[in-house]
Amino acid sequence: MRRVPITTIALGLILSTLFAWQAGLDAYHDMHVVLAYGVIPSQLLGLSMALPGIAEVPPIATLITAQGLHGGFGHLIGNLAALAFAGPPAEAQTGAWRLLLVFLLAGVVGLTVEAVASATSSIPIIGASASIAGVIGAVARRDPHGHVRIAVPARGFRLRRLAIPVLPVVAVWLVAQLAGIAFEQGEPVAFLAHAAGFIVGALLAGPDNRGPRILAP
Repeated sequence: MRRVPITTIALGLILSTLFAWQAGLDAYHDMHVVLAYGVIPSQLLGLSMALPGIAEVPPIATLITAQGLHGGFGHLIGNLAALAFAGPPAEAQTGAWRLLLVFLLAGVVGLTVEAVASATSSIPIIGASASIAGVIGAVARRDPHGHVRIAVPARGFRLRRLAIPVLPVVAVWLVAQLAGIAFEQGEPVAFLAHAAGFIVGALLAGPDNRGPRILAP
């Protein structure tokens, strides 16, 4: 009997709900939320102070709160798609609570690395990309030869289940991240955070020596 990926589903619902709330704010209050709950490198490292009336939580706490915010619909959808692909097999391998730990710690470390790399910046860093990179790192470490089954539309309004190899998808993702780090020129994408999150996820997941198999939600 297949186990329901409770943590993956819960994380997806939480991220979607927070984005729906954020999208319902006007521009002023949305900016207030981003400044209050996003990671601002100079504030996190004690190089500057928050504006009066902005600081809602201590700077260290924003390493958690920033994971729940997104910069737009495309940002959210990209993260949810990656979570839907990597989350169920990672959760099947590591367990629900360990996956949650991977998600949170990968996010914390990834955001910290990105903040240190831009220590004097006052531009907020938000998003769960580093967290989900940790989930990708976990499944890449625990089941690099596995497959994930996904449903795709077929003829007659039917769904066809395809087995997608984990390793090639992760390899393409890694190349994209390395290319982003190499060619990053002030772009608002925290590639260093993604890379750091991936490494944390791989380390926390631990090795798995079992043979190739198909994992499905």
